[in-house]
Amino acid sequence: MSSSAGMASLAGGYASTPMQPSRRRVTVVAHELRGFLPIGGMGTATTFLTLALARAGHSVEILLGRTDLASIDPYWDAAYRDAGVRIRPAPASHEPVEPWQFVHAHAVQLGLRAAPPDVVVAHDFGGPAYSALRLRQAGVAFEDTLFVLYCHGTRRYIMDLARDVAVKDLRNLLAVTVHEQAAVELADVVVSPSHYLVDWMRGQGWRLPERTLVIPYFTRSSATGEPVPSRGWSDGEHLDRLAFFGRLDEKKGVELFAAALNALEPELIGAVELEFIGRPTATWTRDRVEGLLSGQTRQALGAVSFETELDQHEALARLGRPGTLAVMPSLQENSPNAVYECLEHGIPFIASDVGGVPELIAPDDRRRVLFEPTAREVEAALRRVLSAGLVPRPADGAHSSTTAYERWAEVVELRPRARSRRADGRVDVIVVRRRSRENVERCVAAVERQSYRNFTVRVSEGTSAEAAREDALREGSAPYIVFLDEEDVPNEELLQTLVQAQRASGADVVTCGVRLPTEDGGHVLHFFIGAAEGLGVLSNAFGTVGLFRREVLGEAGAASPAEADADWPLLAGLSVSGARIVSVPLALVTRNARPGSVELDSNDALLVAQQLEGALPHPSRSTARLVAGLAANAAQRAAASRPGFARRALRRLARSSG
Repeated sequence: MSSSAGMASLAGGYASTPMQPSRRRVTVVAHELRGFLPIGGMGTATTFLTLALARAGHSVEILLGRTDLASIDPYWDAAYRDAGVRIRPAPASHEPVEPWQFVHAHAVQLGLRAAPPDVVVAHDFGGPAYSALRLRQAGVAFEDTLFVLYCHGTRRYIMDLARDVAVKDLRNLLAVTVHEQAAVELADVVVSPSHYLVDWMRGQGWRLPERTLVIPYFTRSSATGEPVPSRGWSDGEHLDRLAFFGRLDEKKGVELFAAALNALEPELIGAVELEFIGRPTATWTRDRVEGLLSGQTRQALGAVSFETELDQHEALARLGRPGTLAVMPSLQENSPNAVYECLEHGIPFIASDVGGVPELIAPDDRRRVLFEPTAREVEAALRRVLSAGLVPRPADGAHSSTTAYERWAEVVELRPRARSRRADGRVDVIVVRRRSRENVERCVAAVERQSYRNFTVRVSEGTSAEAAREDALREGSAPYIVFLDEEDVPNEELLQTLVQAQRASGADVVTCGVRLPTEDGGHVLHFFIGAAEGLGVLSNAFGTVGLFRREVLGEAGAASPAEADADWPLLAGLSVSGARIVSVPLALVTRNARPGSVELDSNDALLVAQQLEGALPHPSRSTARLVAGLAANAAQRAAASRPGFARRALRRLARSSG
């Protein structure tokens, strides 16, 4: 299918596009980029998009995360400078950030807020634009900025394809998946290079924006306007070498390729050279890859060589030698740059018929150059070309060389939809007193300094936090409720931000980040996912300070009093009842108590598991408790391995028996 299907009627729902393109300030958020290591397809696509936007006359900068700017390769440093592209690193937070998936997203939003652009283009992998998009959703920032999510494959997508998720990865994978999905759904525009990836996201149940577009990647020449050095091919060209083109990795089919070669007769591969053009990985070293070849195969081949340190232009020059056939037997791909490069430079190739690869190749050539990713089919494809002894004709591409340039020119001219920044509605602020009158007075004084003035503050005391809250709720009637602990010190913008975020998002509950003390006397910024989904059984990823619609509190299931974090079972219960929870990634309250977790608060975790069990089908109801129990056991084993565990356990036992 042509990518033009994804570009119909771009202007619907947006301000109309002017006849003459305007000069837009564009910030490209980059996790990978040509000129820095490591580099993959995402970095290559980002680089060429950036150069293309600069060539179109836009003011373009790259906001670089997780990479040392000083490590840039001189060749690419000059390329960016010559194109007028500026690179600046995402600023580090003045205070540490947790959990880990918020670290980069927080730095990116700081960088974007320092100089808000007209357009942000951010990749999907890892969700680096997540915090900025949440702030925009809350009406806090970026109301005039168009956000474009450039999709190459999320972490969840990659791990699903790998089919080998280690237990230690599951928690992080789930957390970052929530960020990735939310960033895609909150964007103004989603751009994917393939229909295949769009179908995968929709198959996961993601609610993609109305403007979800399929636009092929830029190649170097289409991005820069440079002439394309074509390899040249002649009928009857003798086949001298096979070149495995791609990273040395099982996902790129290196095992399939070796198995297929080993299955061929020695006389069929005799005198043919074999070359691997691609970087090795920690798992797949040159020696391991060469060890896949049988002794008979190595003896029959004319030569076996590795070119693992070539840059893109160097690799293409090597593939462009007469007599060379590129082989790309990947197990799975989205829209691989290697195929684009071979198509553009007229390099003959054969490749796996997977993912978005067929979308890149002219329909008449697909049957001729594509094969299924099995050892038998790779063997059959190699046998055909080796038996003929000739380099097959290069395939034609499915897209015009100008397609990406024309379509992206339309995208960056779009404008974001107008969003309401109205903040109104009365709030009952309930401060729970536990021990200290002084703490209560400090908390109430901070509430009285709020920039938002339409509130009433009540102090309540009870046998538990839940009981104190219930008593205060009966006394008030405001449509919104905020619960605070006596030791909380709220920022002056707490109520204004929460009410505004509720109005902008329509959420039933809006929580915020908190500042927590550290052992060295400092603070750490702790942020929450809000819609925590399954992660909520492991820790309070919902939030600890938030604005509740009064009606939704009446829908919360009754739960026993929590020992440490009363908000964890409360929000878990609201979540399973269908309440929509959004968390603003700003630390608006300084709080002493850490959010609940299965590692620290096993009794509260049981209350949460009970809440979640009620929402599961009967045959699956033990799942939540099982997950929480496994996580708690893992935490106990980790604690037992730390010095002093036995001594601490004996002291606890002595106290309990006394």
